[in-house]
Amino acid sequence: MTDTLAQQSALPKVAILFAQYAAFHVDRVEAAARRLAGRAEVKAVEYATSSETYAWEPASGFEHARHVTLFPGSSYDDVGHLARYRAAMKAVADADMVCVGVPYSERDIIALSWRLKAAGTRCVMMTESKFDDFPRILPREQAKARLLSCYRAAIVGGLRQREYLRFLGFGDKPILPGYDSVGVDRIRAQGTGSEARWADRHFLYVGRFVEKKNLPVLLAGYARYRELAGPAARKLVMAGDGDLREALEKQAGEGVAFTGFLRAEQVSRRLAGALALCLVSTEEQWGLVVNEAAAFAVPAIVSTAVGARDVLVRNGVTGFVVEPQSVEGVARAMLALSQSEPAWQRYSDATAARAHMGDVERFADAVEALFDPDSEGATRALDFWDEMATS
Repeated sequence: MTDTLAQQSALPKVAILFAQYAAFHVDRVEAAARRLAGRAEVKAVEYATSSETYAWEPASGFEHARHVTLFPGSSYDDVGHLARYRAAMKAVADADMVCVGVPYSERDIIALSWRLKAAGTRCVMMTESKFDDFPRILPREQAKARLLSCYRAAIVGGLRQREYLRFLGFGDKPILPGYDSVGVDRIRAQGTGSEARWADRHFLYVGRFVEKKNLPVLLAGYARYRELAGPAARKLVMAGDGDLREALEKQAGEGVAFTGFLRAEQVSRRLAGALALCLVSTEEQWGLVVNEAAAFAVPAIVSTAVGARDVLVRNGVTGFVVEPQSVEGVARAMLALSQSEPAWQRYSDATAARAHMGDVERFADAVEALFDPDSEGATRALDFWDEMATS
């Protein structure tokens, strides 16, 4: 055991930092740690156990990465910037490469990234931000570009994220795909046995009930779909909770069911029996639930704002891409997916064929590419850009 620990301590170190770890974060760091086993030690660093934004269960299941919680039992939002900076700097001080998955605009992250640059540590930005998330102001973007110049590489979700970083001055710096990924095998295992017959499948929304999710339009689109489909209309299940729940329940008509907040395993079981996932947000950097739906070969109806469409949704092939405010567009997409089992099966088969593109092995490829540019993972990461753009 002593010899093993000594060998590990002599290996290069890769730290992966998040505000709070959920199951999909564990998926990513474990995939990276397995990939770099014997070549580097991967340290999974999280600031806190909980947060005000996400009701995730405490992270578990670490086998290959070394897990460190800087403020165990605390909420991320209750820890001050200075305390977060000091704790994170101490935790990653011995790392050769630090991948940062906390918003780059946080004051402690700004200080941390520039301190790492000064120390000669390779600092890698992980982001799902894209230009079209909301209106951009040029002076602010120019200041942001200077702020981000300390990062030496980036791992992003898809094409729009890559182009946004190029706009922000990343130029020839490595920008690799695979950030927004989930453990497809884990997701499938959670939903095993919950598959439904064609006749019993339903439309499904999973997420928070907040304004940017555009849920009034989804409900209006569903109501219009019921007019078009008549007695054959499928139900719509709204899985989640939030401040808008009461208003949404008042708007919802016949055929809409609300489940409340669901744990990860319950979400997987719902997805396994769904006809289609519906995510028509006005702002959505990515939308990992699209990855989860693809794991079960469930087509998706997404808005143009959803980042995951760049990788996982092909309009008319694996689902439909609609304008966020188009009630009729939502309705017609629902109708197209619900009328014919053979037609739905074609969408499902095409979705299954793309599911690997949202798997954590893509994140492992990106980390390996930055660690060893001559590796097979590096080749796959670069090829992934072409697959994303042309397939």
